[in-house]
Amino acid sequence: MNNKKSNKETVDLIIEQELSGVSPEMIDWWWDHIDNSERYKLWHPKDHKSFEWEISPENIKGHVGAIQRVVETIEGRPTSLRIRWENSDSIPIKAEFKHKNAASVINDKDEPITWVLHEYHSIPKGTVLRSTFRLSAQAPNSFIEHLRKHNIEEIEFFTEFLPKLYEEEQ
Repeated sequence: MNNKKSNKETVDLIIEQELSGVSPEMIDWWWDHIDNSERYKLWHPKDHKSFEWEISPENIKGHVGAIQRVVETIEGRPTSLRIRWENSDSIPIKAEFKHKNAASVINDKDEPITWVLHEYHSIPKGTVLRSTFRLSAQAPNSFIEHLRKHNIEEIEFFTEFLPKLYEEEQ
């Protein structure tokens, strides 16, 4: 499922994918164990350039409030992002599935400029994962389409590396 919903201020990019051989527990584990650029590049070898924790989940009680600094290529241009893990109950995108990871892309004043919700549930052969990006209605269509392509690719990469990595580290 790929669709786009909008209002006057925001647009939601929604992408739903099935992941064979990947469990929700593996994805839950992944969010706090990205750890470094080498591991981050596993998630998208072409577009992911660097990763570091500004505030590591290890340094706070729980997942919420961790901040990562990443560089990703979107629309062929390297883009620096600060991504903060959020409480899924406090973001403007409402989750339907039990397993979820909420985040915001924040500016240099720590204000959210984009919201992201990855939510997922188990199916017989793996997981269904839905990603919702709440973007400014001013976001160019070309950016939205490149973000859609990027997200589809990075979520598909989970099937290639995550089951083995999860098993090795458990």
